[in-house]
Amino acid sequence: MNQKIRTLAGYIAILLDIGVMLVAYSIANILRFNTPRAEHIISSADYVVLLWFVILAYIAVQLFFRTNIDFLTRDKAREAFLVLKQYIIVSLCVMAYFYIMKLGGDFSRLQLGYFFIISVVGTYIEHLLLKKVLQRKYMTTYAEKIVLITDSGHAASILDELKKITYLSTEYIALADKDMSGGDINGVPIIANIDNMEEVLKNIPVDGAFIHIPYSASEITGQIMGWLDAMGIKIHLNLREYEYDFGKKQFTTIGKYGVLTYSNYEYEIRDVVIKRIMDICGGAVLFLCMCIALPFVAIGIAIQSPGPVLFKQTRIGRNGRRFEIYKFRSMYMDAEERKASLMKENEMDSDFMFKIKDDPRIFPVGKLIRKLSIDELPQAINIIKGDMSLVGTRPPTESEFEMYNSYHRRRVSIKPGLTGLWQVSGRSSITDFDEIVRLDCEYIDNWNLRLDFKIILRTVWVVLFGRGAE
Repeated sequence: MNQKIRTLAGYIAILLDIGVMLVAYSIANILRFNTPRAEHIISSADYVVLLWFVILAYIAVQLFFRTNIDFLTRDKAREAFLVLKQYIIVSLCVMAYFYIMKLGGDFSRLQLGYFFIISVVGTYIEHLLLKKVLQRKYMTTYAEKIVLITDSGHAASILDELKKITYLSTEYIALADKDMSGGDINGVPIIANIDNMEEVLKNIPVDGAFIHIPYSASEITGQIMGWLDAMGIKIHLNLREYEYDFGKKQFTTIGKYGVLTYSNYEYEIRDVVIKRIMDICGGAVLFLCMCIALPFVAIGIAIQSPGPVLFKQTRIGRNGRRFEIYKFRSMYMDAEERKASLMKENEMDSDFMFKIKDDPRIFPVGKLIRKLSIDELPQAINIIKGDMSLVGTRPPTESEFEMYNSYHRRRVSIKPGLTGLWQVSGRSSITDFDEIVRLDCEYIDNWNLRLDFKIILRTVWVVLFGRGAE
């Protein structure tokens, strides 16, 4: 299983376990002293110290024995055994604490007995519920969408094995030995063969590829991996005798298969969690700003261009996922229809992006809210939902994405952002799309929290002084 998923699930379980212990302590106190009031215990320094000792001992047991390492995959019997095991070890630590500190007669043994029994039962129930929630998420929202790349002789058996894995969702099949496009295997569509694989793969929403091709066809395997690496798609190579130099490598397993996983980037789960917290907090602030600006923007739009206040458009998110982006509408209602007639005036060096100075489709109030970047505020909704981040790469439209080559596709290998490296590097002066892609890939390859902070500060500077917002 993906190491990040295992680590995150383990941390969540530890935090909830501590909450269960605090609740268990309160319930045990009520059962022992027949009152919810616990002034005589809470005010006792010895009881407070003991409670903290139990919590720290529990954390130490988790870290030392790593009892949550297979949290999402173990069955109910093993779950019960490990929960009981960790609390027995904690109990032994408490007994040792009593013996060393000579405190055995200063505590209610019945209250402590209640505490450990309730903690064991409560933790077991909490683990089952948490696993149910997380497994459901990993099978849907957070499941890694993959394409199976193999030959026709192995596809069915490999697919059966992959379907057993809850954190993977096999969306497509590409065959390297024959053309069976348009058909399916066990309900999974076959979308490509070796002749059109590169073109097809760059346009589908996938996070990774599981490659299972005989070693005799290693030349084809290397070619396919080159395509995937250029697109920023994670590669899970069935481990036989392969050794390719693409991205960062990590040995792991997928079901019964040993694989080498190649990826262009590998971020620390701690940093990813902090980034998401930043997104939620920043999104909340932007949402508040949007609510404040809404009545004024709505009045201006209603006067100059009657119609919806919010503009909604399908964009391409992480690894090709589609989502609806929100903005305050700054263009006339027929803007999309007029775009074709204006393409000859496009200031960009290619058709991958469209921008012209003094765009006639923008009404006066729209120009003002664009100049102040107020039109971007509704994207707070996308950020809070998780479709976007505060910092990332700007999401292309579907028509733009369909024109991408493999290298361009790599810029959507992470979650898109409200702002990014190229936006604060002179967004109005850059007309070379390949330069934009280069800056986006530079951000992807070198991402860290410090870089996000720098981009956010530079974005605030750009917005406040109106630089580059045309």
